[in-house]
Formats: sequence, structure tokens, C-alpha cells
Amino acid sequence: MSPYLLSRKPPWQLVLVFLILAISISSAGLLYYGSQKKLIKKERQDELLAIADLKESQIVNWRKERLADAATIFENSSLTPHIRGLLQGEKRKKEMSQIRTWMGSFRGTYLYDDILLADKDGNILLSVSQKSEDIGPDEKRLSSYAMKIKKVIFSDLYKSKVSRRILLSIVVPILDKEANETLGVFLLRIDPHVFLYPLIQTWPTRSRTAETILIRREGDEVVYLNDLRYRRDAALTFHMRARDLRIPTAVAAQGEAGIFEGLNYTGTEVFTALRSVPDSPWFIISNVDKEEVYAPIRARLWSVMIVIVLSILLAAAAVILILRRREKEEEKRYRKHLEETVRERTAELERVNKVLEASYRDMESFSYSASHDLRTPLLVISGFVQRMIRDYSDRLDPKGLEILNIVKDSSGRMEQLVSDLLAFSRVTTKEIQVAAIDMGVLVDKVFDDLRPTIKKRDVRLIRKPLPVGYGDVSMIRQVLVNLLSNAIKYTKPKEEGIIEVGGSVEAMKVYIMLKTTA
Repeated sequence: MSPYLLSRKPPWQLVLVFLILAISISSAGLLYYGSQKKLIKKERQDELLAIADLKESQIVNWRKERLADAATIFENSSLTPHIRGLLQGEKRKKEMSQIRTWMGSFRGTYLYDDILLADKDGNILLSVSQKSEDIGPDEKRLSSYAMKIKKVIFSDLYKSKVSRRILLSIVVPILDKEANETLGVFLLRIDPHVFLYPLIQTWPTRSRTAETILIRREGDEVVYLNDLRYRRDAALTFHMRARDLRIPTAVAAQGEAGIFEGLNYTGTEVFTALRSVPDSPWFIISNVDKEEVYAPIRARLWSVMIVIVLSILLAAAAVILILRRREKEEEKRYRKHLEETVRERTAELERVNKVLEASYRDMESFSYSASHDLRTPLLVISGFVQRMIRDYSDRLDPKGLEILNIVKDSSGRMEQLVSDLLAFSRVTTKEIQVAAIDMGVLVDKVFDDLRPTIKKRDVRLIRKPLPVGYGDVSMIRQVLVNLLSNAIKYTKPKEEGIIEVGGSVEAMKVYIMLKTTA
């Protein structure tokens, strides 16, 4: 096989290069995806921490502002004579009007839900809103404690047993420094729905799952202090076990802070930032669903996968182009090799053709000489036989005439053979005369010509129907002469012989079958 024949298998070096490129591109893409995933995760965690810190600082500032309001009242000694006069019944209407005016102005300035004035026994003396008829046990307990310690108390969130509303209260004891006694308390009621809850529940960026939650711990449970995104009316009514460390709220209740991964109150996986609110039992929880955090990562994964696939396809295209260029170069070298081989074979054939032409010319010359030399004695024999038949037929008996006729016919056939030999020697220079041949007639004639060679033996020809043949009559006749001569020769061991000749036509070809039976 020629070394230039192209192989259908791509070179293993290029396959190896393509595999290395594909692995490198895939590894680079996956590393990029991993780094982007970590970056996005870190950005969202930092965002959660920043929002938790922001909420914490806002709540702390809000509490400080409310405590500053309470301190203003606590330190305002000018109210003491008016309150004492109100308690003692002196100028009651006038004192009530002045105190109510001041309380209304204070309430309107600092947006309190209501401001109450109560005596030491918890009885309401004045109410700015004039809606409160009594204070609940929680406020009474806080009032007693504030008067006892003579300090301002900021209550936790509670549900009033009187109004059934969620409230915050700041209890400010009213001190009579001259008498060294406590006259009563101011109750600054705060509705958390006005400022605190909106502050907690608003999110500074667009998000469909993020939320901020305010919680506190009560024994072995965590109490949710505000309504939730997926659970309305949860404030002060929704509880969870503090021992379940998978829940970030429970972790916060343990006093820990930072960034965590876990489950929220619906069992959804979330990232959570935890912060405690100083000087309060509250904890701030800012969380967002992992699904939302990883959504842009998944979108980026598709982009990375598209880039990887396109890069691999480009690498494959480059390898294919190299293969095509290499194949074209090999084809060019192979065509050049074929052209050289064809030229060599053509030159060789021309040399052989010249040798054959010389051999044919020698053969033709020999055949011509041989046929000329053979034809001369045959003509002499034929002439003498014809002369004897013409001049001496009346002197010969029938047997002698028969012998002379046999010699005459044989010499005629011999002359025909010599002519056929001469024609065969010129086959390369003479065009073959193709014509339709009646094979049955030709076989019968050839067998009749060969009959004198059978002598006294009994040889019968059984000729079956033969199809029409096509070819040069003289050459086909010579073929039949050779076949029948051999058939006659093979019947010599027996006195009786049978030669069967038949034929058929298959696929536009004529077949002659010959069978001898001795």
C-alpha cells in the first residue's frame, strides 16, 4: 500500500490537543463560575450584615430618642407643683387644663399614641386621647416598679389586656424632690405600627424573599415580635423552640451573632444575619432565601456554560481546520505520487507495447512464411489429385476414386487452415469481422469435415438446439474444430462413441456445452 494513502482516523496528537483544550476550557469556566458564586454569596452576606447593622442602629437611635423624651419629662420639675395641686384637688380644673395642654403638645411633637397621667395607685388622672379608661396589669406593674426605683423604664412589646393592641410604653416616674416622694407616673404609649414595624419590615433593596424579623427569648421559646412576610398576625403570637439550632432565630436567642445558613420559620433554606439590640431583649434577624441568592448565580452558570460550549466548538473547529489543511496537503502529495506512478506505468506499458508489436510482427512474418511454404506443396497435391480424377477416373475403381476425393477434400481443408492461420496472425492489425453465426450448421459442417479422421469407428454426434452466436466465423470454426477433434480423440478407446453438443443463453452470453460418452 502506498505510504501516501490518507488515513480516515485523525492524528492522535490533534485529538490529544483537542482534549487538553476542552478540559482546560471547562476547568477555567468552572473555576470562574465557582469564584463568581463565592463572590455573589459574599456580596449578599455582606449586604445582609449591612442591613442588619442598619436596622440595629436605627432601632437603637429610635430608643435613645424616646428615652431622651422621657428624660425631658423626668427632669422637668416645673410640672411637679401642677401635679401636686391636681392630686390635692386645688384648682383642679385649671391644673388639668394646663397639664393636658402640655401633654397634647408633647404627644403631637413626638408622635406618641397616647400620654397618660396616673397616680400612685394606677388610676388614670389624665389621657391626651381621652380613650383610655384604665391601664392593664402590665402597665401597673411597670408603673409600680418605676416608682420604686425612681427611674425611667422602657417596656418591651406587649399586647394590652384592655385594648388588645400591641403597644410599647415608657414609664416616667413623677418625683417631688422637696417631699422626697413619688406623686405618680407619666405613661408614654407607643404604637409600633406607626414607626417601629415599618422600620423593621422595609428592605432597602429590591427583593422578593428578604425580610427583617424582631424576636426575643421567653424561656425555651423564641417569640416573634412583628408580622412576617409569609405569616400574618404573627406578632407576639408565633413561637418556636429555642433549642432547634437549625433555625437562625434560635441561634440568635442563644446570644450568638454573625452570618448563618439555616432554615427559616417556613422550613426554607436561608442566609441570615443576626444582631442583638443593645440595652434590650431584642434580636434583629435579616434573612433572604438561598434560592434568590443563587438565582443570578444560576443565570451566570448558563452564561458560563454557553461560553464553555462555544469555546470548545471553536477549539473543535480549529482542530478540524488543521485536519482539513493536513488532508489537503496529503491529498496533494498523493495526487503527485499518483501522477508520477501513472507516468512510470505509461512509460513501462509503452516499452512492453513496443516489444509486443515487434513480437507480433515476427509472428506475422513467421506465419506468412510458414503458410506460404505449406500452401505450395498443398497446391501441388491438390493439382495432381484433380488431374488424376479428371484424366484417370475411368481407369480407377470406386474405392480409388473415393480415396482421391478424400485427399482432395483434406488438402482443401488444409489450405483453409493455412489461410485461417495467416488470418489469425494478422488479428492485431486486422479488424475482427463480427457477425451472427448459425452454430448448429457450423457444428454439423465441422463434424462432417472431421468425419474422415474417425475411420471405421462408430462415432455419433448428438446435436441439441444451439442458440445463434456472434463472432468471427473463421475463429469460432477453429475453436469448434479443436473441441470436436479432442472429443473424437477421447472416444478412440472404444469402437462406439457419442459426442453431445448443446448450448444456452444467459445474461446475453452464449454458452456451448460438449459432452463425450465412450
